Amino acid sequence: MLGGEIRNGRRAAGLSQRTLGAAVGLSASEVGRVEHGDAPWLTIVHASELLSAVGLELWAKPYPAGPAVRDAAHLRLLADFEARLPAFVHRQREWPLANSHDRRAIDLLLSGLPRRIGVEAETMLNDLQALEREMNLKQRDADLAVMILLVRGSKRNRDILRPADALRRAFPVQTRGVLTALANGRDPGGNGLVIL
Repeated sequence: MLGGEIRNGRRAAGLSQRTLGAAVGLSASEVGRVEHGDAPWLTIVHASELLSAVGLELWAKPYPAGPAVRDAAHLRLLADFEARLPAFVHRQREWPLANSHDRRAIDLLLSGLPRRIGVEAETMLNDLQALEREMNLKQRDADLAVMILLVRGSKRNRDILRPADALRRAFPVQTRGVLTALANGRDPGGNGLVIL
């Protein structure tokens, strides 16, 4: 609990609630409510200021928690890809990584082939370097021999991919090669980039 971290940090620093509150513009009673988790008004800015004042730093990482607006386009892209697969290829969406404390998942796991294949779907490309790193980590952590990057074939995405030779080296098997291999019950022989 964040309030407990603030309380522990305050005590370790030898500060009273009044002194800490004065440092960040809060009253002693407001600091007490934060420490007890009874401060619905607490913003990330206030939390960061409180933590900083006791010598701690706030770090955050977002995780998917439920449906988002982007899910509709994401699901359509996965459905378009799945429609091109033969019936004998087993599919499992949102396949969780083995570590129970890790909330990451593979968008689509394909089995019924010589090797399991992970598919990550992207409807709108942004940071290709971060995407490649995240896919490499998922491939390693899920112990998958092959990963497929599935990208919506929008003009924007194609423009971003055009100069991205490094990404094409990381995913050397292109759309036709991936789809042909899967249709014939084979894995593509390497990581692939599919644009639909």
